[in-house]
Amino acid sequence: MVEGFVYVENERPGVMARATPGTRVAKTSFEPPWIVVDRSLEQIIVARWPGRLFRVAVVPPSSAAERAAMARAAQGLVSGAGYVRALAVDVLAELPPALLFGSQGRAIVEVIEVARSLTEERATLLASADHPAAGETYSAAWARWTGTVHAADERDRDHSATIGHHQPGRATSPIGAGFTVLHTAVTDSAQLRGRPGALRVNPDGEQLLDETWATAGSALLHAAMAFGAPELVTGAEAAVLTAAWRAVLSDERRGTT
Repeated sequence: MVEGFVYVENERPGVMARATPGTRVAKTSFEPPWIVVDRSLEQIIVARWPGRLFRVAVVPPSSAAERAAMARAAQGLVSGAGYVRALAVDVLAELPPALLFGSQGRAIVEVIEVARSLTEERATLLASADHPAAGETYSAAWARWTGTVHAADERDRDHSATIGHHQPGRATSPIGAGFTVLHTAVTDSAQLRGRPGALRVNPDGEQLLDETWATAGSALLHAAMAFGAPELVTGAEAAVLTAAWRAVLSDERRGTT
């Protein structure tokens, strides 16, 4: 029996809306969307946050119709995709979604929540406080990680704007989906609370942040690298990466404790 993980967004849980450990969740039709079961936490693509995380076992098909539907669901999946599609799953456990961001996931969730509530004022403060060497330091940490996980030629690239490596069967980042979720949260905040022009769409349909919001987003990415992957940075590098976080947010947090 195939076991794996299912992540569902709070806003669109689909058939997993009432999932609890010990229950079986099954689709009511043999048509997409399927239940996507990732084989490892590192492979989960978190399109939206927040959400729920489950460990599940795929229920094998028991009829000709179910076997035919499962065959259709498997069409187009590349070898080593890292996930399977299912009609039904047994829910084995509900897990803390912070696990999606690695061993220091709780710290990454804190950074994401700051990004989700980011305002124009705080974005400006973060942007002005980002350390001049933070981008280079962030890139160096990425290079150390890619040198052990991905192709060796990745080590020499500029990773100052990197938020993930999406290759079948490979981990996407040192903190799982953390960087991509963080980037999405900053973009959403710019759209909701930024001044006119904070977020624009280019002719190719890409969403682009203005300099202030882009730099603020980078400052949060830098902090996430230091908090989420401390094994990749020295103490001095961690201080560089968290300079903006400490300057803007540390006093606020002391004031609320």
